[in-house]
Amino acid sequence: MEEQLREQLLEDEQLLWTGCPESFNTFDKTNKPSIVFGLVIKALFILGILFMFLYSAQNGGSKQPGIFICIIAFAVFTVVNPFLIARRLRKKTIYGLTNKRIIRSGSTDNAVPYERIKKATLDTDKDGHITLLCGERAVDLKPRKWRGEADASFIDTHDAPKADRVILYALPMDGKLNDLLYKYLPIK
Repeated sequence: MEEQLREQLLEDEQLLWTGCPESFNTFDKTNKPSIVFGLVIKALFILGILFMFLYSAQNGGSKQPGIFICIIAFAVFTVVNPFLIARRLRKKTIYGLTNKRIIRSGSTDNAVPYERIKKATLDTDKDGHITLLCGERAVDLKPRKWRGEADASFIDTHDAPKADRVILYALPMDGKLNDLLYKYLPIK
């Protein structure tokens, strides 16, 4: 996967550090409550929709099986999504720091120049995972949202003067990485 990062390098850009999110449990202390709560809410919502569909079908309403299949497909997707996010971060994501940008390679490849990052912080969740949060929206996120947002991070427009949300979840911190982060980012 490191080769994917090297393919994204610009002219005169050097890859200084690469790493993957450290190992984490999908149902850790930080994320388990929100995953379970989300699953319960989704199940109740979907059961309500199915009840309305079945009630409508019994009372002369639409008996289109396509609607029922769409509801079931939506239900399955919403239930498995937290597990898919965790799997993508564990298996497909690699982070890189260069002398010019932060790069993430995985389900999508993205990079943000350091000069677009105006605000950054390193924060630790209940499970001891250190996460880099860059941008106004990222810094204000609650730890239970870090994982999902990291999977969808680097959400900003390339012509904007500052990065909005760049998140590197569960960084395997060491002295070299710490030094690079403090050298290139305005970490507070």
